[in-house]
Amino acid sequence: MQCGDSLPPFGPDCYKIVLSVDIATHALASFALARAFFPRRRWPLFLGMILAGTLAEIDFLSALFGPAAYFAARRTFTHSLPGLLVIIILAIFFTRFLSKKQPEPVVALLLPLSLAAVLHLVLDLLQSEGVAMLWPFRSTRFAADCLPSIDPWILTLLILGCFLPEFFRLITSEIGVKNKAPRGRNGALIALSFLLVYLGARALLHSSSIASLEPHSYARESARKVGAYPDALSPFKWHGVVETRSLLCLAEVPAGFGKPFDPESVECLHKPEPSPELTAAQGTDVAQAYLRVVPFPRAAVAKSPDGAEVELRSMRDVAEHEVAHRIGVRITLDPRFAISSEEYIWARELRLR
Repeated sequence: MQCGDSLPPFGPDCYKIVLSVDIATHALASFALARAFFPRRRWPLFLGMILAGTLAEIDFLSALFGPAAYFAARRTFTHSLPGLLVIIILAIFFTRFLSKKQPEPVVALLLPLSLAAVLHLVLDLLQSEGVAMLWPFRSTRFAADCLPSIDPWILTLLILGCFLPEFFRLITSEIGVKNKAPRGRNGALIALSFLLVYLGARALLHSSSIASLEPHSYARESARKVGAYPDALSPFKWHGVVETRSLLCLAEVPAGFGKPFDPESVECLHKPEPSPELTAAQGTDVAQAYLRVVPFPRAAVAKSPDGAEVELRSMRDVAEHEVAHRIGVRITLDPRFAISSEEYIWARELRLR
């Protein structure tokens, strides 16, 4: 999902759209899970599962405090295994509070609330942004690169599965037909079944895209590392990144039954030559933290009589045409290669290309 260049990191309208759509997807997934497997439980459990399935997205609000806060908080604690445990505990307290007149035992709440929280983590793990599951012990981001940040197909599928049965229920009730199945269960089961099929298809198409990129040479250089990132609208279109010895290349990769991949169609950018400025910049704490997390980083160096400016950005973000809530790094040096400043910045504010 792309948004206009209104305010860094993105305009308020864009912020609301991205956050609300992402939360809506997770809320509907939790609601479908509740209807499919716990249809006869009372409404506090449904609300508790929705909370467990959406609470991790609270880290999105860190964007309001600047890029450094966003880089540190986004998909770290709330998307880690320790954070998962905290979310489940909070959801248990919330559910018991709502049903304080007839509270359910904790054991009865543990499975449904855990499933909702785990489903959130799994869906985010399938995206390309990655989650720091082992935080705070390791900062490594795990990403399957199968789903875009906002997938309209999943959102549509969940909406149909959750609300279309209500339409048919109104019709059958008008003509006096009684449905003995729990309310909404069949629609939710169908939606979740199709969701599994869709995720499996996405995974296969991703593997196919990777296989298309690997065997080719690019500007007479062999690929050292390749990545394929999903398109927001079409499961059959993938955005590839290829790293060679001296190049970083961008490619549009058809998958499925489309036309074969053409390695001559790629757009390649040269890596900067080794230099004292680049070495000094890459040794900073900000750059080291960024390089540990971001796939396919690319540096750009601008020299001047007053020193140099080095910027780092992720070629994954470039391939996905995503700048709305992605991070870069800017480091300035004096003429003696001493660090003048180092900072995280929003990707849309990067000046060097």
